[in-house]
This record gives sequence, structure tokens and C-alpha cells, in this order.
Amino acid sequence: MDVDILRQVIRRRLEEGRLPHGQMMELGYGQGVGQLCDGCGESITWHQRMTVRICRDDWRTVRLHGDCFEIWDAERQARDEPAR
Repeated sequence: MDVDILRQVIRRRLEEGRLPHGQMMELGYGQGVGQLCDGCGESITWHQRMTVRICRDDWRTVRLHGDCFEIWDAERQARDEPAR
């Protein structure tokens, strides 16, 4: 998926509450096992990097491609920065 489109998808999921805004604790990482990515909605295949996180606020488990995690983390932090 194109990075700009992926960023828009993740922003929308943050706005809709489908992705958490709060701090996450890492549960594990490694190869994908075919589960869907909570960031982009596509399957995380065995040859792709996956991270599994749990939200400290509501204990929600999130599975993300490595790239989706990086975009989610940047977008989450940008949303929480105070306006200047």
C-alpha cells in the first residue's frame, strides 16, 4: 500500500477510535502468522514483521505490521502535541 494512503487510513482509524491513542506495551514481535493488521487491515504474512502491543488505557491488543506501527506511533504522537 502507498505510504500516503496508509497514513490516511491510520489517521482515520485513530479518529474513529479503531486504533488507540495512548501508550502501548510491547507483548511481542516477529514474523506474521496471517492475522489482520489493525493499522491497514491487510494480512500480516510470515515474511513480514509484526508487532503485538497492548494499550495501557483499556488493555486492548493491537497487531500491526512493522511499518504500520511506525506510522501509527508518529501519528499518535503528532495528535497529542499541543498546538503552537
